[in-house]
Amino acid sequence: MVDITERKQAEEALRTSERKYSEAFRREKEAAERLRALDEMKNTFLEAVSHDLRTPLTSILGSAITLESVDSDLTGTDAADLLHRITTNARKLERLLSDLLDLDRLQRGIVAPQLRPTDIRELVERCLSEIEIPEGRRIDVDVTPLVVQIDASKVERILENLLSNAIRHTPPEAHIWLRSEAQGLGVLLVVEDDGPGIPDDLHDAVFEPFRQAPGSAAEHSPGVGVGLSLVRRFSELHEGRAWMQARPGGGASFRVFLPGE
Repeated sequence: MVDITERKQAEEALRTSERKYSEAFRREKEAAERLRALDEMKNTFLEAVSHDLRTPLTSILGSAITLESVDSDLTGTDAADLLHRITTNARKLERLLSDLLDLDRLQRGIVAPQLRPTDIRELVERCLSEIEIPEGRRIDVDVTPLVVQIDASKVERILENLLSNAIRHTPPEAHIWLRSEAQGLGVLLVVEDDGPGIPDDLHDAVFEPFRQAPGSAAEHSPGVGVGLSLVRRFSELHEGRAWMQARPGGGASFRVFLPGE
């Protein structure tokens, strides 16, 4: 009887040991997978950031060297063009750094919205006047006259990132639409295009940091991939939401609802 009891205890101890080993192995495997995912994200981030830093820096440096050269025979028009290139690329660097800093602040929860009554039409006009729109790109605007309680600077960043995303990821001949409409006390902002669109299984993934849809028009000009992530985070900061869906007739439709309360 004693032998049977001891054998059962030994078998139970063995099973317990096996369960603990299996659980430890599972935790170790999950930790290793998380580390691999983080390492891949780090590599993607470094590759994208290095590209987005190098391209404007190269342009700024080249233009500055040309202006600095005492042997250059530049006309006033040429000099103005070089200064314009320096300014444009410096603004690209400023936007990149602002996006990265804002993403970090949002992840740490140290950003609070400064809600003020804001005229949506004026905000859109200001955003369109400041964003860099390539010559020939067609953007149709249909904005409802509306005053909503929002953080104007954050919503301006939302629109800037949505428009930049549409311009960057569609071919030059693609048509882009920007519209707004009242919904209760809030507003629905929509940026659509008739470009190649995004596969259904990536509609949510594109809002993740450092993710971009494959096969886009920006394959040869990769970006950091934080713009849409900021769109979602800034929307959630307003207790709203951001999502995308296929556009009827082809293309992508990005939507942001801000409750305005």
